[in-house]
This record gives sequence, structure tokens and C-alpha cells, in this order.
Amino acid sequence: MDLEQTFLNALAQSGVVWGLGDDGVLLDTPKALYMLDLFSEGVHFKREWLSMRQIGYKAMCVNISDSIAMAACPKYALLGIQLPKGCNLAEMRQLVAGIAKACQEFKIKIVGGDTTLGRDLSLSVALIAKSHKPLERTKMRPKDLLVHTGTLGQSYKDLGTLLRGGKVSPKSKFIRPQLKNLLGFISSVRPFVHAGLDISDGLLAECNRLSKLNKLACKLDNPRNKTYLSGEEYELLLSVPPKHKLALMRRAKQHRTKLNFVGVVRRGISRYRPKIWHA
Repeated sequence: MDLEQTFLNALAQSGVVWGLGDDGVLLDTPKALYMLDLFSEGVHFKREWLSMRQIGYKAMCVNISDSIAMAACPKYALLGIQLPKGCNLAEMRQLVAGIAKACQEFKIKIVGGDTTLGRDLSLSVALIAKSHKPLERTKMRPKDLLVHTGTLGQSYKDLGTLLRGGKVSPKSKFIRPQLKNLLGFISSVRPFVHAGLDISDGLLAECNRLSKLNKLACKLDNPRNKTYLSGEEYELLLSVPPKHKLALMRRAKQHRTKLNFVGVVRRGISRYRPKIWHA
């Protein structure tokens, strides 16, 4: 069986591809943003932890989360796949099903990419998104409030369970990032937010990133909170002027998005000690 061609055929039949067959694709996408993430076996996941469908879905969501963090709507994707040589047809179809599910949820079209064979499974997703006013990381201001969406900590607990050989719920954020409401939420609050990013490496690590970029300190109310070490959360960390707190809370309620105000921006530099999430 020609694994690469079989995969491409399955992808073509999924209904989420457009314009495959040429060496490149010409897109008319003004104000486009481009982002790329790898999702690799042995680094980001183990095959025994996730089904092939879950792997395909999460590989897309890792990048979609970056798009949402910039208040950008994902439109197109370029997909690079290294298939393990022992992959069978059923596994391949499940992988495509997971990719297609994420694309269908966010109305993304796959417009190109490449496939190869190797020892391990690895996916590279380059996403093309559109935003009228992208949310950057570098516009933080002193006295801004620091707020994150959702709840933190469960991904860290679930990773520990998996490392010990246990099982976790398929609804775990570590297995299935919960992004559905976040795109609408961030689009609605964009006028009120100075800066932001997604929480992929833990809240402490993201605070350090914002601090270094803005040359300002992210002063957390409770920096020893262990949930702040948890990565793979794919929630949003935002910097918001105090005068917009009420407006933010109203929009969050409309989009069924939980908010947690956790600190404030001050002069100085943050040097928290995060956990290294990916070896």
C-alpha cells in the first residue's frame, strides 16, 4: 500500500481540502496572519495516550489556539505529515477524521502541504488567519489587569495520570482543547484588550514572556498557585485596562466564558520559575 497516496486520497475525500494538486496555492487573503506549530510523537504526545482521531484534532487545535490568541479567524491550513511506516488504513482514516473535525468546526480549508514516511508520527500545521485588528503581545500598559479564561491545572494533573499509565477522560483539555467559545469571545472583546497570548506552557511561563516583551512586570496575586505551572491549557491570558473590566465581564457572560482576574501589570520584570512543559 502506498501510504502517502492513500493518506492524500482520504484527505481529499474529507471535504476540508481546496486546490490540492498544484505546487502552490494563490490566496487572496488581506490582513493575513501566518503561524506554524509541530505536534510530534515522543515530544508532545505518546501514541498510547491518544487515538489517531484525537491526535489529528489536537494537532489542528494547537495552531487554532494561536490564531484565536491574536483575535484572528483561521481560514486556510498547510499540512505536513510524517506517517509512521506501520500505519494501517484504519488508523490513517481516523487521523484524517480528527483533522477534518477541527477544520469543520472552524471552517478551515486545507490548501496544500506534504507527506513523508518515518519512524514516528509528526504533524506540522501552518495556519493562515485573518484579522482586522490583530491582538499582539507587546501593547501591555502599567496598571492593566491580568485575566485568564477558563480554569487551569487539569492538564497538568491529567499528564501526570498518563505518565503513570492511567487513563483520563476524553473530554480532558489535554486530550481535546476547548476552543469553541473562545473565538467569538476574543473577537467581541478585542477593542477592550491591550495584549494577550494563549496559555500553552503554563501561566508563569506566559507571564515571563509578556514581561520580557513589554519590559513590564506581571504581578500575580498568588504566584505560588500550582495550577499556574500547568501547560497545554489553551486558555487566553489577557492584559486589560481597569476601566474595561465590566465590559469584559459582560462579553464573557454572553459567550459563556469564565474569567479569572489574577494580577496586575507593574513596573519591573517578572522572573517566575515555570515548569518546562516539553522535553
